[in-house]
Amino acid sequence: MESPSVGPFENETKHNPACISLQVIFWLKWISIVHILELIRYKICLFLKRIQQLTDEKDILTSLDDDFDDESDRTVIKGVKDLTGALDSQQAYMIVISGSAVGKMFKVTATMDVGRAQECEICLDDEGISRQHAKVEQDEFGAVTISDLGSTNGTYFNGTRINRHQLRDGDKIQIGSTTILKFSYQDTLEEAFHQHQYESATKDGLTGIYNKKYFVDQLFQSFSYAIRHNEITSLILLDIDHFKKVNDTFGHQAGDFVLRDMTALIDQALRNEDLFARIGGEEFAIILRQIDEKRAFVLAERIRRTVEVHKFIWEGTRIRVTISLGVSTLASGNFRDQAEFVRTADEYLYKAKNSGRNRVSCSLR
Repeated sequence: MESPSVGPFENETKHNPACISLQVIFWLKWISIVHILELIRYKICLFLKRIQQLTDEKDILTSLDDDFDDESDRTVIKGVKDLTGALDSQQAYMIVISGSAVGKMFKVTATMDVGRAQECEICLDDEGISRQHAKVEQDEFGAVTISDLGSTNGTYFNGTRINRHQLRDGDKIQIGSTTILKFSYQDTLEEAFHQHQYESATKDGLTGIYNKKYFVDQLFQSFSYAIRHNEITSLILLDIDHFKKVNDTFGHQAGDFVLRDMTALIDQALRNEDLFARIGGEEFAIILRQIDEKRAFVLAERIRRTVEVHKFIWEGTRIRVTISLGVSTLASGNFRDQAEFVRTADEYLYKAKNSGRNRVSCSLR
């Protein structure tokens, strides 16, 4: 049986190189078209994905705008009336612009004594100021005058010694060797500002008592005054025992609580004229004018005992706190300078610590 005949085109395809080339070219073009279509599909997918991302970001920003658009975050204009009211009510003040109490303000009342004595309404620690130096008076019409009370070193206005002078806004009055008072009318906002400035410069931010800088300045003045006038002055240095352990065990917030609570406790045991300052992390100092060593030791022992028995309660847990104290006393010029005065108290403080802590050490024991 004869095999079927082959068509003319089939034989031509098998044996014609031109036909084979056309088929190859056809398939190559087809592959290229498929690749281009795949690339276009990929680009479209990326584009759609980016659109989705932008849509999501817009939704987030819209949500944030909605959160910030509530009533609690809107700017509200209020309080302007109260502020302008404060500006209208001005009071007369005497402001210390030179001297040991620079920045301190005293609101003028009907009658105020100026001097070094503790009972003076304007009490200034300047050895050149008499105990009862001058008097400030305000009459029923608001006029303010200052009168000298026969002071040793006098009262001066613009370099001229005065007996009596009616004060005007901006007047500067010198009393003593270094103290200058400025008379000024201030509103409550200015008063608050000046008070904040004074507190920032002289007080410890955590405890509210005097800071180290103020202590150093006052120690120099107290020491110099005591030497000139042969006055007895005592110094107590104290340190909290194992304070680092308090921080490590209960945390630094508990440590800050102990510092504040203990400071308030000690402050209640002191006189108004005593100077109490924080001079380090857990280190404190007390300047005691006209207090001899025996009485300084008694006070230090009372402070030690008060702290020892006090219940420092932090988050329901009692923290046991004790302190060690060292006392030195300036009498009859027994110290060359204030550095030796402090160093002696510091040596007694370390003696108390090395002897077991929670005790007072001085030359008496």
